[in-house]
Amino acid sequence: MITRTQAEALLTLAESLEACERLDIKFVLAPSGIPEFKNRAGDYVFKVGDWMNSMDIRAGLHDLYPKSET
Repeated sequence: MITRTQAEALLTLAESLEACERLDIKFVLAPSGIPEFKNRAGDYVFKVGDWMNSMDIRAGLHDLYPKSET
């Protein structure tokens, strides 16, 4: 069994992946087993390291996220 907190975290992850899919960005595993984010054309959006962690994803998203206009 998992805790309620773990279940909520997994649901948040699922919602985040759904948001990516609406933007035609898919989370896939390359044949090498390395996680990648690709667009519909199969182009890399970004790759993460051999072991995916939150900082890898944050670093990859940094360049994709729109900068605020001040």
